Amino acid sequence: MNPQYDVVIIGAGPAGLSAAYELTKSNKKVVVLERAPHVGGLAKTIESNGYYYDIGPHRFYTKNKEIHDLFINILGEDVIEVDRLTRILYRGKYFNYPLTALNALFGLGIFEAVRIVSSYIVSRLKRVISRKEINNFEDWVIDNFGDRLYRIFFKNYTEKVWGIDCTEIGDDWASTRIKGLNLISAIRYSLFPNSSKRPKSLIDKFLYPAKGAGMLWDKFEEAVVNQDGQVETNREVTKIYNHKNGYRVLATGKDKKEFEYFCNQIFFSIPPKLFFNMLDSEIPEEIINAANSLRHRNHISVHITVNHKLFPDNWIYVHSPDLQLARVSDFSNFSKHMTKEGHSPLSVEYFCYDEDPLWQSSNEELIQLAFDEVKQIAENSVPNLEILDSSVTRSKNAYPVIEKGFQEHIDTVRDWLPSLENISAIGRAGMFKYNSQDHDMATGIYAARIYLGDNRNDPWLVNTDGEYAEEISE
Repeated sequence: MNPQYDVVIIGAGPAGLSAAYELTKSNKKVVVLERAPHVGGLAKTIESNGYYYDIGPHRFYTKNKEIHDLFINILGEDVIEVDRLTRILYRGKYFNYPLTALNALFGLGIFEAVRIVSSYIVSRLKRVISRKEINNFEDWVIDNFGDRLYRIFFKNYTEKVWGIDCTEIGDDWASTRIKGLNLISAIRYSLFPNSSKRPKSLIDKFLYPAKGAGMLWDKFEEAVVNQDGQVETNREVTKIYNHKNGYRVLATGKDKKEFEYFCNQIFFSIPPKLFFNMLDSEIPEEIINAANSLRHRNHISVHITVNHKLFPDNWIYVHSPDLQLARVSDFSNFSKHMTKEGHSPLSVEYFCYDEDPLWQSSNEELIQLAFDEVKQIAENSVPNLEILDSSVTRSKNAYPVIEKGFQEHIDTVRDWLPSLENISAIGRAGMFKYNSQDHDMATGIYAARIYLGDNRNDPWLVNTDGEYAEEISE
């Protein structure tokens, strides 16, 4: 008996849907299985009472022309261009993002500015004298910006997001995300902006679907179905067996109903440790240990709409140590189609692990916490602030934790994967990469093309050059 499908794809996020789109263009029989009730993964959009919320901010920007054109073609007339404004909030004051040297120094006051510059000079001298190696995020930032600026703008926010001490994060993370600068060079570029060595800053405009990031993936789903592919939500894969020259995939749906799929090839965009647990195969202990060592951070997005505009930014990074939230987005500053006039649909973001109190909190407790912290951000300047709509989205295994030693673990998994015939990892979760949407799209498309016989692009080489670094700016 011939397999029921050419390819089963586990996960209907950007990577999975992009792979399915590419495969169905070539008339391959494809089914995408998604555990959640919606497609899009972390890029889905929640609609509630006429308000639209993304799960945190998603802007679309890419240097890959093919991916850019695909984005445009899929969305058609529903593409809008958005002016980007993002800032850092620290102890009630706003600072440029990417961090601008003079803005930071003078915004903190002359006395603090002197302390910051002095701290940088001392840090550099200590490094020269001690010849201590740089082997973690903290070392790298202190070496380039000084201890004082590190503790103000880097340490608290980084630990909010990743939930580990900055000494446990590799220095390679900093060097790729904050490219080519130290404090003195950043000041010099501020004073002499026409310098030929002036660093590039982040884009000031980005493309966006008119009704939220999830609109793109809803349209991708439609395109896959129109090309005779299948996308099945509420399908949780439970077991994968070898079957003849392919695989037998079992999944459960609503009411624990069981489903069975036969295929030649599997793409997975879920964490390797979860995928390996599904396989009815002997997996070497070394590989299991490596996969289990790849940790993910959970994400909570508290969606609240308030009856006033609070800030002009698309989103704000909250570095203030007295607030638990890490980032807050206002989608009325993304698109007028996502709200009602004068109202602000907000996504208030928290990061945590399974065992953290935040993850254990009820939705009601989280909504109250988010509202209380939003009011602190507003500094009581907005009278009679009210919640008009609210909900909570919890996302497990949302962010790969880029801690020291992770690269060795993912290399071990990646090098072993080819021993599993006709199985490919794609996307942020499957490849354990801190990808943007365009990167995930590329990994799915390139993996699909390899299956189709085109080996020109290696999915594992996507997002290896740090070209989207969140830089300290001029």
